Amino acid sequence: MAEAAPARQHGPSAAGRLYVKAVFTGFKRALRNQRENTALLTLDGVHSKDEAHWYVGKRAVYFYKAHNKTNGSRVRAIWGKVTRVHGNAGSVRAKFGHNLPPAAMGKRIRVLLYPSNI
Repeated sequence: MAEAAPARQHGPSAAGRLYVKAVFTGFKRALRNQRENTALLTLDGVHSKDEAHWYVGKRAVYFYKAHNKTNGSRVRAIWGKVTRVHGNAGSVRAKFGHNLPPAAMGKRIRVLLYPSNI
């Protein structure tokens, strides 16, 4: 007899990361207009609207390296929040404190697993 396939796990493994990897796929847009104040994120391992709904309200952060050091580090961050689900395939919309730069398209975003409502 065939065994049932294991259920797909949400997020990272039990011990380890406190964030889910996501990719910045672009800005919210219509056919001819682009809204740079809302970013679209594709979360790893999330493939449906129901799975993506759990991430609404979670914090998102984009890390990048600047040329000059500030406080002894070149690493900077742009913080944001997941605002709602986008479409049926598990993408989410996020708003950031400063709009993400176009150079960040296709780059990694961290979606933190807090604040949690569990």
